Amino acid sequence: MRLEQYTQPFVSPFYKAYLEDSASLSSFFHYEWNQEDLNKRLQETDYSKHKRVELAGVITSYMDQFGISEKSRKHIEELKDNGVVVIGGQQAGILTGPMYSIHKAISVIVLAKRQREIQGIPVIPVFWIAGEDHDIDEINHVYIEKSRKLQKLVFPERSKLKKIASETTFTKETMLAYLEEIFKSLPETSHTKKLYSKFTHFVEEHSNFTTFFSAIMNELFYEEGLLMIDAAYQPLRQLESDYFVQMIEQSSDLAGLVFQKEQQLDQLGYGSPIQAKETAANLFYVEDGERFLLERESNSFVHEAKGISFTKEELIAIAKDQPEKLSNNVVTRPLMQEMVFPVLSFIGGPGEIAYWATLKDAFQLFNMKMPVITPRLSISLVTPKVQSLLDKLEFSIPDVWSGEVELSKARMIEENQNKDVSLFIQSIKDDLASKYEELNQLLKRNDIKLTSLVEKNLDFHEKQLTFMENAVEDTILTKLDSSIYRYDQLMIQLMPNGGLQERTYSPIQLLNEKGQDLLVELLQVPYEFNGKHHVVSI
Repeated sequence: MRLEQYTQPFVSPFYKAYLEDSASLSSFFHYEWNQEDLNKRLQETDYSKHKRVELAGVITSYMDQFGISEKSRKHIEELKDNGVVVIGGQQAGILTGPMYSIHKAISVIVLAKRQREIQGIPVIPVFWIAGEDHDIDEINHVYIEKSRKLQKLVFPERSKLKKIASETTFTKETMLAYLEEIFKSLPETSHTKKLYSKFTHFVEEHSNFTTFFSAIMNELFYEEGLLMIDAAYQPLRQLESDYFVQMIEQSSDLAGLVFQKEQQLDQLGYGSPIQAKETAANLFYVEDGERFLLERESNSFVHEAKGISFTKEELIAIAKDQPEKLSNNVVTRPLMQEMVFPVLSFIGGPGEIAYWATLKDAFQLFNMKMPVITPRLSISLVTPKVQSLLDKLEFSIPDVWSGEVELSKARMIEENQNKDVSLFIQSIKDDLASKYEELNQLLKRNDIKLTSLVEKNLDFHEKQLTFMENAVEDTILTKLDSSIYRYDQLMIQLMPNGGLQERTYSPIQLLNEKGQDLLVELLQVPYEFNGKHHVVSI
């Protein structure tokens, strides 16, 4: 595999600053994302306060349903003792969701391995699954190539209730039919039957989005010892009970600090990533699998539309006795992660790191520091077919991102247009318009009022000429079809939907083409955590 690195394309001003000059954002983070600060984080952090034995039990219980590898069991034992974690998470997308879910897991595993070697202590990779997320529209689809175009294929089952992913079930028959439609869009390879068999097996074994996602991820990274936990897993909620109490007790101060920090971020021109409110409770109440975001009114925690209202004391009692009825939001999830796990570094994407920029004072409120926030590896994969097209058309990867490929396609089409035909047809239109105007004036002079008929008749002939012109253009485009297809393929493969490959495609296309060994090979690539975009030729 060949590795090339480029400046990150398509980044926000905030993320560009974080990647290229994180010191300029020091008022929003406790650490920069470098080795010196990773060392500092390890030296100054008290990791003795975590409920290690209970946490190890919860992870074991959750992962048992998917199968725990020997390496994962070793990591769980290390977590009980003195291990620290590199952690990242993602929503439970169908078939893992976009490729960046895979890239995030790779980032977690690679950084954990390197820090284990450098620090000389167990550093464990952990993947935190956002099973408590209720925005199913973000996870219920994949993109496939159909009729030479990219098509969004949405899982057809819909729920009227906005249940969290871990409570959103699917019927096996519908999911199997959905899988079949996806696989019909793929070319038959030596890996297709095995891949299809594995996925259908997971459908038979699991019936909600989160466990289906976890089963696939566990299969893909089984030998790497990647520990997984669902944020909505009830035994985890039990472990979090005391931490929910702390969040409720500090709710007012927490909301105020986050609101003020986000204002500081906005004043620097970086926007308001979480739209913080001073009245926010920053917790959801869960009822029958649905989440309802609470706000503070005086001494109460309410969701007005649902008619939910708790006093502070009542909500604390729920946190103690029924913590599964509470759920974190974008503010409290990072805090909960730090309370539950002995975190050395958090692996985040562009959006996540922007959220975290509002939380420095929130961490300090709970006598904690934010971990080192390492940008996840951003990766594009180039197949031999795509590389061949790049070579044949003499483009570089940045040419695709910059729009040069699209411009070249337009120039190629323009150069092959028959301008003589277009000009001749236009001259006919001009002559017709002139003659019809003469006819109209002649009729008027003779007091024959047929202007509307003249205009209608002219319009008919002009439309026929336009039809002829379009037919000529279509004929030319048909002759150029193979050339246009090459340009379109570069765009679809490397910049689908106008963005990075990893934000659109799921891994299923590449797993079908290359097999599961692809992930083994990708984990061996000598990545650098340097803020660059990695292009890997496979």
